[in-house]
Amino acid sequence: MERLNINGVVGDITNPYEQNYDDTCAIKSQQLILKDFGINVTEDQCVQYSKEHGWYNGGTLPQDVGKLLDAAGIPCTQTDGANVYDLVNELSQGHKVIVGVDSGELWSDSIWDWLKDIFLGDTPDHALIVAGIDMTDPDNPMVIVTDPGTGQPAQPYPLDQFMDAWSDSNCFMVSTNIATPEATQSMAANGLVNGHLNEVANVDYNTFVQFQDYSHQIDYAIQGPQLYNMFQQFPTMDMSFNDALTQFSMPPYDPLLTIPVTNSINPFTFNYTGLTDLGWMGDAASVTPLDHGLTETQQHSLEILQDNLTTAQEQAQNCLDEGLYVSSQMWQNEEHETQQAIDDILHHV
Repeated sequence: MERLNINGVVGDITNPYEQNYDDTCAIKSQQLILKDFGINVTEDQCVQYSKEHGWYNGGTLPQDVGKLLDAAGIPCTQTDGANVYDLVNELSQGHKVIVGVDSGELWSDSIWDWLKDIFLGDTPDHALIVAGIDMTDPDNPMVIVTDPGTGQPAQPYPLDQFMDAWSDSNCFMVSTNIATPEATQSMAANGLVNGHLNEVANVDYNTFVQFQDYSHQIDYAIQGPQLYNMFQQFPTMDMSFNDALTQFSMPPYDPLLTIPVTNSINPFTFNYTGLTDLGWMGDAASVTPLDHGLTETQQHSLEILQDNLTTAQEQAQNCLDEGLYVSSQMWQNEEHETQQAIDDILHHV
């Protein structure tokens, strides 16, 4: 997407979630997370900084995802071979998570993508942020993603579809070791003094961690569905974790076999104010986006379209928050049509 200058505002203001270049999904994901931590840098500044450090050259290698965040003072952990329990555990602590996926399996979910996996193997080609997991309907859990490729801030996908796309990267994820300031404030306001949710889908947190740990003791590809079935029923079983395993004919849990490694940092003692110093960016801090001239008519049209786009985004999010997925999708369609109209103007500049 090209960038523009509207009434003296330089930069991409058409969709703050969408990447400006075809190959900057990992950088854009990190830039969005930086903003969540109060670090206001542009995508172009992040691109320049990544170029200077060898983390960006026509894309970002998996091993380099998260290095921008580390450089800014936000420690991260890379995990290969993660599963949904690992993902939920990070989210339950207010951490931000970037995952690698096969974009085609999310955006089109066509027979071609199924055949592509058979004949070409796994083809991860995209990075995005997992914003949350909606388990209000345990039979139809939804993964909510912030996708820089489409500009959608909170797009829901069925868990099975998401897992198909995520598995192409061997379920690679990068998670921050610290909660965002907003999440920390929310935890403090709700008395979550341990720095995590008290329950996950009606399962107390300590037992949930046992599920997470146990998921790495079994052949997850084979026994994962059985474990999830147990997880769904566990809140009503009135028995210990090990007794529930016996009930489901699962192998016993050995707490010494796989001990979860945690890199969590206490959010209540973390110095968030120290993140505002942009000295780490060096010369990249002075990078500004290109300025494309527009006629007054084009500026006026873009202002109107921008207002419409903002309204559509807000309505889509409100409907999503209320569980009105059909209405949310209708507003997202309106959002995409408005975005296309904006792009049509920019492409003629």
